[in-house]
Amino acid sequence: MSLRSYLAIIVKWSWLAILVTTGLVLVAYLYTTTLTPIYQTSTDVLVGRFDQSSDVNQNSAFLASQVAQSHALLAKQQPILEAVANETGYPGGWQALFFTAQVSTSGGQLVDISVTDQNPAMAKRVADALAQELIKQSPINAQQQRSQEQRSFIETQLTQLESRIKKGQADAISLEAQSALENDPEQLGVLTEQLEKVEARVEKWQQSYADLSALITRQDSGSYLSILAPAQLPSKPISPNVQLYLIIAAMLGLIISGAIIFAIEYLDETVKDANDAQTQLNVPTLGTITRIQDIKRPADQVVTITQPRSPISEAYRVLRTNLRFSGIENPNGALLVTSSGPGEGKSTTAANLATTIAQSGKRVILLDCDLRRPSLQNLFNVSNDVGLTDLFLDDAPELDRVLKPTAIPGLRLLTTGTIPPNPSEILDSKRMTDILSALRSQSDMVVIDSSPALLVADASILGSRCSGAILVVDSGKTRIDVARRALNTLKQANVKVLGTVINKLSTRRTAGYNYHYYNYYGGKTSKSGKTPKSA
Repeated sequence: MSLRSYLAIIVKWSWLAILVTTGLVLVAYLYTTTLTPIYQTSTDVLVGRFDQSSDVNQNSAFLASQVAQSHALLAKQQPILEAVANETGYPGGWQALFFTAQVSTSGGQLVDISVTDQNPAMAKRVADALAQELIKQSPINAQQQRSQEQRSFIETQLTQLESRIKKGQADAISLEAQSALENDPEQLGVLTEQLEKVEARVEKWQQSYADLSALITRQDSGSYLSILAPAQLPSKPISPNVQLYLIIAAMLGLIISGAIIFAIEYLDETVKDANDAQTQLNVPTLGTITRIQDIKRPADQVVTITQPRSPISEAYRVLRTNLRFSGIENPNGALLVTSSGPGEGKSTTAANLATTIAQSGKRVILLDCDLRRPSLQNLFNVSNDVGLTDLFLDDAPELDRVLKPTAIPGLRLLTTGTIPPNPSEILDSKRMTDILSALRSQSDMVVIDSSPALLVADASILGSRCSGAILVVDSGKTRIDVARRALNTLKQANVKVLGTVINKLSTRRTAGYNYHYYNYYGGKTSKSGKTPKSA
């Protein structure tokens, strides 16, 4: 298939794709309105290390990461979850909290705690409580408490030593001043001895101060837990994701509608266009006729009379031209128009074709040989009181008396007349042969509308006495195997089948046919078939 064919299929079935996709999107939207909104919030707990050294190596970072992973597992244990559930009054207890709280690490030092709940405030309370309880029950927390107690004791000792050192230094200065003013050697010796003792005590206190300060530094080395920021109150739900639901529904709609279209187009065994007719039936396509619109009365179907400048009328003229090249317009020619079954438009085709041949200056007789369901009298709005069957009576009228004139010069109509009980016997009689000969002698062309080829033998009987026959095919309705059986039936009766006429073709399938753009006045027309007015 060509790109134009694929585009035509897309345009043809676009309404189905839109309908299915819109329907699924609407269903998805209505479904999301029934779902309960779910909110999510999160907080992060940092697992850090106090390290006074400026050389933080890879091993230290790896240790912090391992500690973070251990705490992520600890946060989902029953003692912590149970404490959080009791504190927050979480419905369902710690068992329900186990599934709504998610704890994870990204391989670094952060423990991510996220909580989902239908109540945004509850989600925030649980996230904050879980982070706090994790820190509270962490082994690091006990170490931090012991370190804090030791630090407080050491800081007290340092404060006392600092006071003693300051006082000792002040006493040493005072003794040095007294020694500088003393002239008595004995008293000077006493002062010197006292100064040495004070300086020794100060030096001892300073050493103790230095040792305790170093101990505080060692106490500051180790791990710690800290909440980076409390959980935020979520303002928008994370579920249902309406946009995602709608996108998925739209994609499913396109996939499902595409599958339906594929099944219809590629599994459908009907004749859809001229290409199908030529490739599947192995006969030429003589014409393609689009569906006639706005039919308010039977006569509106004869568009070559009611709308002579329309594209459909031009299509019938193209059919007339193709038949002329096929040699059907030989002297006193006769053309049979039939179809596989009823309702495919054979009578409309015969009427419009006879009209266009008459409009070209030929003498045409349109003969209604559908002795079971005649319709040409309705298309031309004439009486069917007398017609073909009356010519079989003993007191048969003359041929000219039963031929009815029409509004088209050169076109005469012979209706069926009274419906007989034995149509096939009448059509297969010598009298019918004589009537056909008489009609051919009085015209340039006899166009015969017969019964469908597969229902009765009428078409085969008449076709064997005609110059040729055409098979009218209803686009999108006539099955390929049915049309093929109709052609075989006609050929077995030695009927010369000239080709097919694709009838009731959708306008979307005729985009490539030139007769949509030209009228019989030589000027270009729009797709509506209207000719622009002259200036």
